[in-house]
Amino acid sequence: MSTKISVIHAAQIDRAMQARWLALQEANPALASPYFCPEFTRQVARVRPDVRVAVIEDADGVQGFFPYQGRWGMGRPVGAPLSDHHGVVCAPDLSIDWPRLLQATGLSFWEFDHLPRAQAPTPGLRPSESPGLDLSRGFTAYKRSRIESGARRIAELDRKARKMAREVGPLRFEPHSADRAVFDAVLELKSQQCRRTGVPDFFARGWTRELVESIWKTEHPGFAGRLSALYAGDTLVAAHLGMRSRTVWHWWFPVYEHAQARHSPGAQMLMAVAQAAAAEGCGLLDLGKGEDAYKHSFADCASPLVEGWVSRPALATALHGARGATMNWLRSSRALQPLKPLVRRIRRRAV
Repeated sequence: MSTKISVIHAAQIDRAMQARWLALQEANPALASPYFCPEFTRQVARVRPDVRVAVIEDADGVQGFFPYQGRWGMGRPVGAPLSDHHGVVCAPDLSIDWPRLLQATGLSFWEFDHLPRAQAPTPGLRPSESPGLDLSRGFTAYKRSRIESGARRIAELDRKARKMAREVGPLRFEPHSADRAVFDAVLELKSQQCRRTGVPDFFARGWTRELVESIWKTEHPGFAGRLSALYAGDTLVAAHLGMRSRTVWHWWFPVYEHAQARHSPGAQMLMAVAQAAAAEGCGLLDLGKGEDAYKHSFADCASPLVEGWVSRPALATALHGARGATMNWLRSSRALQPLKPLVRRIRRRAV
């Protein structure tokens, strides 16, 4: 069956398109993340002028939506570098013609690092995964299962929580805070962490701050921001800024007070968020891709992903291939380990 691909601005997504988008998303379990919601694309488009959506249609109607950021033929996911999931919003059985899709969008290539493995354009791409907490049977069942499987860190948290309550103050958790001071604390502490670890500061660009603030204030049945806060007495010991879809709560920007590190406030926050997510009907707390040790302690499931890029023949593609080979060499060379912070900055540079 022949298909037509048209490109529109996110602001042109009307009610009928949004309804179709949501129907396709809900029909594909791999796309349950809030990143695949139309509202996320719409939010990013409000703060970035380069967001577009390719609409895939056939005689039966719209079969897919491909949101992206593009400039000078170079494509990146919507919201990059803050995008932890991306791809084509479509039914699981749709065959994606990536070269034709790129041609329609005018992109020479599209770079990705969190693409659902089922949508991989070519074999041999680097596999990865996004670990998560399976809350489909409820928080209590998740916690019991992890403890029974030998997750000692989780088993110790209740004792640490009681000790923190005695030494610092009674614990109080807010699943979603409207307190501007909490929001500002998350951004400032996360920026400090980025600078301390050599990772590019997520919030150094004005549009990223604007985006997360807008998401924080969004509350729709199928998409909402979540700013969670954990207090010991009057002290804010941990906080987390994330977002949720109907069934997935995404773990995005966690921070904690380092002076209370012996009480594991970050882990306490994670468990409190998991309990709140389950109470709100979310069957998954998605921790996002990464090798952080705590993810191995708490995760009991994972979403399969791939990293790489897809292209169509063009000079820009050849240049991008050379860039990719250079970055891989820099990443793997032991002699150049001190340059890794610089490599990360280059890789995360916005289009």
